[in-house]
Amino acid sequence: MGVSAGRRGLGTRGMRLAQTHRRAARTGGLLVAALAVAAGSQSAVVPEARPAAVAVDPSSPRPRHEDAAPAPDQPGSHGVGHRTVTIADAGRHRTLVTSVWYPTHARLPAPPADGRPPVGDGVQPARYEIAPEVSYLSRVAVADASPERGPFPLVVFSHGSAGNRVQFASLAETLASHGYVVAAPDHPGDTMADVAAGPSESLVDLASDRPMDVSVVLDWMLCPGRPFAPILAADKVAVVGFSFGGLTAVASSVGLLRAPADPRVRVSVGISPATEALPANLLARVRIPTLLIAGTADGVTPPGPGADQTFRELTASPGRAEVVVTGATHNSFGDLCDQVYLTADGRVPAGIRLRMQLGALLTCLPPLADATLVQRVTRWYTVAYLERHLRGDTRFDRYLTPAAARALPLPVTVRSAR
Repeated sequence: MGVSAGRRGLGTRGMRLAQTHRRAARTGGLLVAALAVAAGSQSAVVPEARPAAVAVDPSSPRPRHEDAAPAPDQPGSHGVGHRTVTIADAGRHRTLVTSVWYPTHARLPAPPADGRPPVGDGVQPARYEIAPEVSYLSRVAVADASPERGPFPLVVFSHGSAGNRVQFASLAETLASHGYVVAAPDHPGDTMADVAAGPSESLVDLASDRPMDVSVVLDWMLCPGRPFAPILAADKVAVVGFSFGGLTAVASSVGLLRAPADPRVRVSVGISPATEALPANLLARVRIPTLLIAGTADGVTPPGPGADQTFRELTASPGRAEVVVTGATHNSFGDLCDQVYLTADGRVPAGIRLRMQLGALLTCLPPLADATLVQRVTRWYTVAYLERHLRGDTRFDRYLTPAAARALPLPVTVRSAR
């Protein structure tokens, strides 16, 4: 954010984050005008998409020997539980509604032939809310299931600006199935509902509040006496984030503006990261492994001034890596294309409906990269990187090589530190 260590104000380079937001706003404005002309100011109609699920793709590259690591884009050996908790930060007067995914022995029954989420047999699927009273059922996660004993690594997920805690639910489900606990808070003042109602907090404040939200979630999750503390490995903590959340993730270990560094963070992952605004001297202080994932068709956080530049300036980050997916847009990596069908529900506020539908028009239709395949690539690299650099499992090195990238369903460029 155009700042060095400490509490300096935004400099010229720091204003790039604001420029990123303006680029998104201009694009949205042009589409609003086009839709108004084409549809007589009626809401855009977007083809219905299926609910998010962890896909099983038989074409995925497989290990050739018994002790090799499993393909990282595939479901792991654990069932997936989901619970929503409320974390209060009294000092900052912030309430963080947080989704938690975790390993469990419980599993949903086999889905019926019509593909609907399974219900019954004493377990219920998790419900993911995208607007008040509007939600969908997971086909993977069990609501309020009893967690396995652990210990498991902890991942905090930070959503994008005008996003929400279930923006990457499918990635969280995959991580939980591989033996991670994932905690994803709504960042107050910067959720889709907040922004649709009218932003009330400056970018400077948001940039500070987000890393502090991450630290508050870590405090709560790791606190003895809290429900998940007994199953967590406190020395294995990562932050994964999307867009503005990618900036949050990369800066979490060194601090930003009013937010102090959090030394508990051992690995960071930025997806479509809005890191163009971070100055080189701040990035040079990042001393934890960092993965950046970007798309060539991203007009909001393009990889050139964003992930590419950040990769070059993370000079002290051991094992740093950058993955660029050909044809992927800003929102291709998340679950937007799997969730946009919900905007047909009349209870979805107009501001949320318009944002989701405009995002889908820029993401989900040909000739852009198939979002289902982009999600698979995201799972592949996020799981493999965390397994290698958070758990220290060297078997996953094989999935982070250029040779492995050639086996994926989309063209991918991989760069790593020597």
